[in-house]
Amino acid sequence: MLTQNNKRNLLEYSLIAANALVLGLIWFVAVWRFSVSEDFIPLHYTIYFGLDRFGPKYDLFLFPTLGSVILGVNLLVSRVAFWGNYLWQGLFLGFTLLEEVVLLVSLILALLKGLS
Repeated sequence: MLTQNNKRNLLEYSLIAANALVLGLIWFVAVWRFSVSEDFIPLHYTIYFGLDRFGPKYDLFLFPTLGSVILGVNLLVSRVAFWGNYLWQGLFLGFTLLEEVVLLVSLILALLKGLS
């Protein structure tokens, strides 16, 4: 039987694991596309001008690096600033997961648009 404290820990650890999984997917996609990409790749798309920013292929690592920094800082803030406040820890980790998913989707959409 799960006690209240065990449920809180389970929620916290499952959110951290979900964040790590999404970040792992971001790193996988970036490394995979880096190995098969040309020297210059499209990095930005607007509905008015289409592809408007190109850059070297190592700029693909901006997404996973930014995701790693966001996750690290948010885990630290969640542990230090919200110690003992499980509601805010859960919300903070949930919003971190949302940020990681947005990074993953934006990376995939940028790569797919570059293929067309």
